[in-house]
Amino acid sequence: MSLVHDRPSFDRRQLVQDAWRLYAEAPPAQRLKQRLRVLTCPFEEMIGYVPEGATVLDVGCGSGLALGLMAARGLRIEGHGFDPCPIAVGLAARMAARMAVQMAAQTGPQTGPQTHAQTGAQPDGQGDVRAGGTGSSLHFEYRDARSRWRSRTYDVVLLQDVLHQVPEAWQRGVFGKACAAVRPGGILIYQDMSARPLWRNLAGRVHDLLVARQWIAPVPIATVEEWAAEHSLVPEVSRTLHRAVYGTDLRVFGKRD
Repeated sequence: MSLVHDRPSFDRRQLVQDAWRLYAEAPPAQRLKQRLRVLTCPFEEMIGYVPEGATVLDVGCGSGLALGLMAARGLRIEGHGFDPCPIAVGLAARMAARMAVQMAAQTGPQTGPQTHAQTGAQPDGQGDVRAGGTGSSLHFEYRDARSRWRSRTYDVVLLQDVLHQVPEAWQRGVFGKACAAVRPGGILIYQDMSARPLWRNLAGRVHDLLVARQWIAPVPIATVEEWAAEHSLVPEVSRTLHRAVYGTDLRVFGKRD
């Protein structure tokens, strides 16, 4: 797969509309939040690196927006997401279930794909929510990134705006888990707050202080690249992007076969 050339181009305006539709049944504030997130995060860039038919792990998936947008754009992924916020996981589950029902209605009861949505509490306290029916299969669960992960690997692992929210003592370990979850030949898509320019970095810090009520601990991108190299991941895409007042570092690391 070429990461620089011959990849699909996604229109941010279309993704904004997708986000608005995906969360049509969410509380108004949450629905607006998803739409604004598309405007402030480079989803149109990241999604373009995901090949059709890929298995995708979204670490700290929040309300499932990234996987939902991939499915809405027809990538036919097998998506798995987990997050430590049960409210966010519930929103992700309802989004996926609604998408499945809509697809079944469009294709008809005889020819449409089977759809389901179920929740369950496991003995370790983890909640699991699944939904399918869009050509993609989306699975969401309640899980803290510091806890034990599922023992499998993926074509794509997405670590988007997560690491700066992890306590500093756990950051290296969580990043290592993400690297280990990438199959040989797969990719790790990393996106997080950039350190420069300082005013954009400050804007991101203030945003998290107001929204998440957390004074965050961003990891320097040079440190992230060093950690990736320790796990045999090499940078294939290195970009710094600006959205509104925010700056973000985007790296796509490939794991050699």
